[in-house]
Order: sequence, then C-alpha cells, then structure tokens
Amino acid sequence: MNILLQLVNLGVTEKSTSLEVKRSKVLNLCSLISLFAALFFLGLDFAIQQLTTSRMMILIAEIVIFCGILYLQKLEHLFMSRLAFISVVMLILFLHANFTFRGFYAEYQYMVIPLFSLLFFDKKYLHYISLVLSIILFYLPNYLYPIYPEEYFGYTNVVFMFIGVFFIVNLFRNLNIKNELALKENNEELQKQNSIIETQKLLLEKAYSELEVSKKNELAFLQLKSLKSQMNPHFIFNSLNSIQDLILQQNTDASYDYIVLFAQLVRNTLNYSNKDFIAIDKELEFLEVYLQLEKLRFEDDFTFSIEHTNTEGLLVPSLIVQPFIENALIHGLLHKTGKKQLTIDFTFTDHLLCTIIDNGIGRKESKKIQERQGGHHESFALEAIQQRLEIIKEQYGTAVGYQVFDLYDNGHATGTKVEIRMPFQKKY
Repeated sequence: MNILLQLVNLGVTEKSTSLEVKRSKVLNLCSLISLFAALFFLGLDFAIQQLTTSRMMILIAEIVIFCGILYLQKLEHLFMSRLAFISVVMLILFLHANFTFRGFYAEYQYMVIPLFSLLFFDKKYLHYISLVLSIILFYLPNYLYPIYPEEYFGYTNVVFMFIGVFFIVNLFRNLNIKNELALKENNEELQKQNSIIETQKLLLEKAYSELEVSKKNELAFLQLKSLKSQMNPHFIFNSLNSIQDLILQQNTDASYDYIVLFAQLVRNTLNYSNKDFIAIDKELEFLEVYLQLEKLRFEDDFTFSIEHTNTEGLLVPSLIVQPFIENALIHGLLHKTGKKQLTIDFTFTDHLLCTIIDNGIGRKESKKIQERQGGHHESFALEAIQQRLEIIKEQYGTAVGYQVFDLYDNGHATGTKVEIRMPFQKKY
C-alpha cells in the first residue's frame, strides 16, 4: 500500500501548488491503471493462447512507455510526462479505432483527449490544438478508407459534441481555478492582517507590563508612550480599512503591497522603539515606508520627497520625526483640496537640522476645523517628543528642540514649516 501511495505521489514536492499536486496524482493514477491494463491483457492473451506477435509488441510497448512516464514524473519533468501521456493515449486510441477494434466506434473515445489537455496544461494553444487534432483523427481515417459502411458515420453533429463538451469542461475548470485562487489569496491576506495585529498587541502588552513593574527609566517610558501614540488604534484600523477596500475591489496586487508595507512599518517601529539611537539610513527608510502607506489614504493627490545632505555615518534618536510628519498630514494636508506636497530635508553642518514643509491649509484654518468638529487628534504626542529631547539635552549637553513657522503668500496661508534641531552621534 505504501508503494502504491509513493507511485501516486510521484512528482509531488513541498513546492508544488495544489493544482500541480492534483495534476500529478491524476496523471500517475491514469498511468498506473493503463500499465495494469496492459499487463493484464498481456497475461490473459498468453494464458488463452491468443497472443499474436503484433499484439505482444503493442502491449510491451505500452508497458515500457507508461513506466517511462512514471519515471519522468519521478525526475519532476512534469510537462514532458503529461505531453507524453496524452500523445500515447492518442496513439493507442488511433490503433484501437483503426486496427484492433475497427468498426466498433472506438473513435468516440477521442473526446477525452481535449479534456486531458484542459486538466494537464495551462496554455490555451495546447487545448485548441488537441481539440482540432481529435476532430481530425475522428473523421479523416474513415474518409481515407471505409471503416464503416453506414452512410451517416461522422455526421456533422459530432463536431458540436466535441466542441460543446470541451467548452463546458473548460468553463467549469476556469471557474474552479479562479475561485481557488481568490479563496487562497483572501485567506493569506486575512491571516497576515490577523498575525500583524496579534503580534503588535502582544508586544505592546508585554512592553506595558514590563513598564508597570519597573518605572525606573523615564526615557524608556517616553519611548513606549511615543510608540503607543504612533501605532494607535486609529492609525492601525485606518490602514487596515484602506487595505480591505482594495481587497473588496479585487485589487489584490495593491492590497498585498500595502499589507507588506504595513507589516514592515509595525516591525520597524517595535524594533526601533527600544533603541536610543539608530542609523539615519534606517530612519529614512522608516519614514519612506510610513509615507508610502499614508499615500494609500491620500491617493494620487499626495506627493512627497525625502532629501538628505552630508548625513553619512550619523546616528539619530529613533522615531522622533514621524510624529511631526503625521501632524503635517492630519492638520495641514488632509483638508486641502488639489495637490498635496510634503518635503522632508535632513541637513548636517555643525548640527543636524530636519526641516518639514507642507503646502497645507495652515495652523489657523486647521484649528478652526478642529473646533467645529469638536475632535482632538491623538495620533501622536508632541509633548512626549519634547520631553525626550529635553532629557537627551540634559544627558548629552546638546542644543536640541523644534520650531513651527506659518508660511504665507500675500497674506494667504500656504502651508507650515517645522524645523527640528536633532541630537546626533557619529559611527566613527
């Protein structure tokens, strides 16, 4: 029994898709049945002394060929083994219809050839070639020499039987493949979303539990507070809702890309939150991923650029710039109509300066909107960031802080500029 299972599973590997597994098992099973049939009739004809030389040669050839197909499966030459199987079945049907069982209407078995093609191959031209070839083999031999004396053999309606069965099976095949792919993609995406949320929840719970046990390090407390503010439920569910909209629109490529971005953002935030300083390259990468994800909400109207000058080899405090960027997006650009632009520039001279410029509605108009809505944006806490900067200033004796400037053109608000004088360290 174990040997039979191994033969049925020839060509199946850990990398095989579910469709490839089905194809391999069906091919192996058909080959084993054909091999058994050839062995059976070889033994039966020999036992009843009706084994002619031609009959023996044909049966031995079938045995060798089907063993060869199984060997190709073992070597994982899947395309060649399937093509060989269909070709051999077609040849056997041809011999049976025109020689072995001549005059017994064996030609109608040609109808299985296009169905095997639909099962084993994805390329449409192979399907249509097998259909046309089967129809030709059905009709042509009887017109070359009269196998059937009946006047109406091969009447035109047989063509429609071939074509009708072919297209009906092809329709259900395509529907089945489409449904399997959609179900697989949806399950994978939902599992990734659930995994991301569960992982983040567990890590945050663990962080706060440890923080409650030992509140000795004020800087660690502020880092966790910053982490909570950056990855708050509003941000998480807004991002997941946007991704869910893409899935419902069947835009699976875009939804997968943003799930990957979201997972990367959560992972980097959790990794960097426990570090005082990180390489500025990692900070730039983090901001790039964050803005790509936020672009999902703003769509094509939103563009951004991140620039840096003379910053090679610098280390900066982790996760300080992102809250200022989020502030610019929520209060400056969210309510703006038309093109929305955000520029981030890191420049190092004798100190490190980060400048954030948006072309939003300005602080004055944003405050009016907040008062009308009666809401309060809690996506980050600038107070926590300010405290972190003050503690770093005390620890390292560095002049740090930030300033906010309103931008005007002829008395009209044209955006906001934030300048952050950041602490830094050098790798070497």
